Amino acid sequence: MRNAFTRILLAASFILSAVLLPPVQLAPAALAADVAKSVTVDQEKLVVAKDLTDWLQATMLEKKAIAAVVSRKGGPDVKKRDFTGMAHSALAIYDPRAQTWILYQIMNVPKSGEPVSELWRTAPVDFFYGQTGYEKNALLLIPDSETQRRLYDGILSGKTWKLAFTQKYNLLSQYDTFDSLNCNKWILMAIAAARIDNYDPKVVLATIRQGFDPARLRINFIEKEFAKRKPNVRRDELPSFGAIKTVTPQSLYQSGMFEERLFASQMPSH
Repeated sequence: MRNAFTRILLAASFILSAVLLPPVQLAPAALAADVAKSVTVDQEKLVVAKDLTDWLQATMLEKKAIAAVVSRKGGPDVKKRDFTGMAHSALAIYDPRAQTWILYQIMNVPKSGEPVSELWRTAPVDFFYGQTGYEKNALLLIPDSETQRRLYDGILSGKTWKLAFTQKYNLLSQYDTFDSLNCNKWILMAIAAARIDNYDPKVVLATIRQGFDPARLRINFIEKEFAKRKPNVRRDELPSFGAIKTVTPQSLYQSGMFEERLFASQMPSH
């Protein structure tokens, strides 16, 4: 069964292929063709992406999981503030139409010089190809079966789209505010919404505020000035004093919302 899923995935998806589509808005075919022509594929990175895809599929099959959170590696600077070493996260949902897992994620798609959040779906191989570096590692967070069922239903029915409540993207978005979104904050909201079976963003953020322990990033003056110049950070949202309370893979890992927490580097090869 695992081999069948692998063949389906690799036959149906390739780097930046046509599956890179917003769930509720399809990209023009001409745009996809232009992207494909302009991409130079890093073969070493592609091998890593395929191996991590095999690991994800095999693990999801072994755990009989239809929904989970998957995170990919960030750069060396990420490990200094997040012991998982992960940076970007997505929801892995089994799609009965494609007969494989599809990843749903918030992406920063800048427009007119402003960071803009968009909800995208992609194949696992595309997701892992976007990681920093060549290390074969990723993180998989698997919730309980009831939360999985609600995540699955929320994605396939479209209820989870309600949680993409703003187009304002901020890498350092506060974990419990309506100001902006990033990939990890949307993931947290999706998990919280599934757990309480309510997809009203106000209710979900209130729930998070009461029970989630966010990451507390403490940066000095120089680091803050540098952050203000990053194109994916909204400077007006940075607190004047104190730590930046945001959502990171580490804070998700430590949240207690998942029954299993698995690193690809710690799993035996399949």
